[in-house]
Amino acid sequence: GSIDSTVRCWDCRSRRPDPIQVLDEAKDGISSVKLSGHEILTGSVDGRVRRYDLRAGQLCSDYIGSPITSVCFSKDGQCVLAASLDSTLRLLDKDTGELLGEYTGHRSTTYRLDCVLNEQDTHVGCASEDGRVYFWDLVEGSLALSLPVGQGVVQSLAFHPRLPCLLVATQGQVTLWREDTFQPEGDPG
Repeated sequence: GSIDSTVRCWDCRSRRPDPIQVLDEAKDGISSVKLSGHEILTGSVDGRVRRYDLRAGQLCSDYIGSPITSVCFSKDGQCVLAASLDSTLRLLDKDTGELLGEYTGHRSTTYRLDCVLNEQDTHVGCASEDGRVYFWDLVEGSLALSLPVGQGVVQSLAFHPRLPCLLVATQGQVTLWREDTFQPEGDPG
């Protein structure tokens, strides 16, 4: 995904410098790209979440309105989570685009911040400009935890695909957190 509003796909086995496909439907920069076995999910500054189904040759687009900063698939493959610059996370049904949930309380107005679903699809998480990571109950939408991480913007976070571990990046530091205690692992220095 690129600031030039395109998503470019290469065949790594061929080692050719030219992309085999260019997806150019976005009207502004691509801020987030996620892949599944046969789908490409993108978030764009034009306020749209786009899902390209490579098997069916179809494009599904959902208009959020506010610039999208991050997108991800749920682990069960049924939903899409999108974070945007209006300080709102939105959970969408992947096939219909129906809004299933909205999550607010964090601050996201300026930076590209990650959003995640935990390894069991029970909680939604998002980085925040206020030095915290926020988690909401996926179904109820209630704030489950506001985790203080640092003084600056928390820009990146990622859950382990199977274990209850969270990787968080802020102010040039990466910290590993365990979900059961939410205590940082290892020596913080």
